[in-house]
Amino acid sequence: MRALNKGWIGITLVILFGASLFFFRGSSRYSNLFNSDNFVANVSGTQISTTQFLRSLELNIGQFAQMIGEELTGDQIRAFQIHQLVLQNLVNNAIFENEFDKLNFIVDDTIIAENTKKRFPNLYLNNKINDDALNSFLRQQRLKIDDLVSIIDYETRADVFDDLFFNQNYPDAISKKIDLFNNQIRDIDLLKISFDTILIPDLNKNKISKDNQELKEFFDNNNLNYMSKENRDISYIVINKNSYLDKFMPSENEMINYFDGNKELYTIPEKRSFKQFNFKSKEEAENFKIKIGGLSKDEIINYASDNNILFNEFENVNKTQVLDELSNVIFNLNKDDVSNVVSTTLADHIIILDAIESKREPNFDDVKEEIKSTLTNVQLDNFFNDLKSQINQQILNGFSINDISRENDLEVISLYSVEKSSEENNDLENNIINYSFTQNKELVSDVVDFDTEKSFILNVNNIYPSKPLSIDEKFEDILIDFIKYKKLNFVKKIYNDNKTKSFDEVKELFDLNSDKISLTFESKNLPDKLINNIFNSELNDVVFSEDESNVYFAKINDIIIPNDIEFSNEINLVGEIKNAFGNEIIKTKNISINDELINGLLSQYK
Repeated sequence: MRALNKGWIGITLVILFGASLFFFRGSSRYSNLFNSDNFVANVSGTQISTTQFLRSLELNIGQFAQMIGEELTGDQIRAFQIHQLVLQNLVNNAIFENEFDKLNFIVDDTIIAENTKKRFPNLYLNNKINDDALNSFLRQQRLKIDDLVSIIDYETRADVFDDLFFNQNYPDAISKKIDLFNNQIRDIDLLKISFDTILIPDLNKNKISKDNQELKEFFDNNNLNYMSKENRDISYIVINKNSYLDKFMPSENEMINYFDGNKELYTIPEKRSFKQFNFKSKEEAENFKIKIGGLSKDEIINYASDNNILFNEFENVNKTQVLDELSNVIFNLNKDDVSNVVSTTLADHIIILDAIESKREPNFDDVKEEIKSTLTNVQLDNFFNDLKSQINQQILNGFSINDISRENDLEVISLYSVEKSSEENNDLENNIINYSFTQNKELVSDVVDFDTEKSFILNVNNIYPSKPLSIDEKFEDILIDFIKYKKLNFVKKIYNDNKTKSFDEVKELFDLNSDKISLTFESKNLPDKLINNIFNSELNDVVFSEDESNVYFAKINDIIIPNDIEFSNEINLVGEIKNAFGNEIIKTKNISINDELINGLLSQYK
């Protein structure tokens, strides 16, 4: 199975997180296997294809990987039950899709077309489907046009159905009470203690060796935190559009012929030069117009300068380069005319026209470089897109990266033992390396666009998984973490031993002063974990929490819930109602799961 791109834009929102819980209820009714190797599940005749499952699986794997900050192994995928989550979401949606079909609930093709255009405007050019863009999109996403239509069709029906039957809110009185509670304020005393300032009696960092038994036990319990980085050997090909530039340079005759047939494209429009006087109000502008009546242009400039009246000079400006309100006046003046007051959203203006350069036909030499660029880019863009399409087809046909290199006269570049970078670096090689960590071994990637001029394909030749490092290799890091661990346990013991004592006694133990702070649910000045603990505690409770650098004690002094608020947020019940409805209609469906196929698909993840 080909590995899918984790960066897939997610064109079906229906297969993401947030599905209801009703799927696994009644699981004893599900059969273990049905007669199709092309579908992972069947819901009363509505089938879930292997493609759907794999695409959703890769997207969810990518999201989990982002959350935990590392690529997932096959064991982790199973441990997190990501495949079960994906299957649950897909089956939930298939249940509704089957019900729509059963009820003959359909939408008109024009509605599907309209929604497709709204969802994917980049597939259209001048209000028509752009075949090249569509084919490229389908190829990149491994979709057939029928798949895309089916996705939009289901989403459209689901949106209409949800809006008609499930779009209900909590009663206003309940919503308001929830809003009042959510807008509460908690006044606390906060004691913030840095790990660096915590001293443990009889603990000397310099006397802790690699043989220390407690240190060894700490390392054994946390050795997954001290892993080497995964390394990979990769080969890649860069497809650089500019490498083919010389092949498509037009001859002099080609450029002349094009110029003769398209002179209207290069007509130089009428241009005008003028002075624009700017005023804060129409009254100021009208007073200026009265004062300059009968003066020459030079005298007007002198008067404006003497009276600190601002003006700008513009030279050779065409009609499209000026605001419509101004251009309608400027391009109707004669040379040296003074306009009436012109009002725009920015200011009020008076215009003096200095010069007029009439519309004219260009000489060939004036536009030669522009024509060369146009003709070159049109042919070069077509060639570049065709080349990428050709390479994508070769990939689908099973060509190796070396085969593709020979067929297209492209250089293969190899890198060894590369690591994924977490730094923000947008150079090409760094992008290629990081992208390689989304790919499976020995599978040539699809063509990936780096920018408008460069694309690449790559192959992962070898993977060197991360492995636990020895205590000798990471001793300094382990020692730092061990000391912090000891300090945290020391403070936790103080907290647990002093639960019945006052907050002031805790302050005395650490010889520190506390701060008075007011918090809301939305406060960001303290760690989220501490804020959650505070809002889950009672009045006068003392709570404890920690982050990477500090430990915290907080006493809840007051809980202030407002008597009224100006606005009340409506709370939608669509999720709860839809879930309840789904729990009922699932009883009428026969669901079959192809466990053997799913296990086979999961086996590609090592």
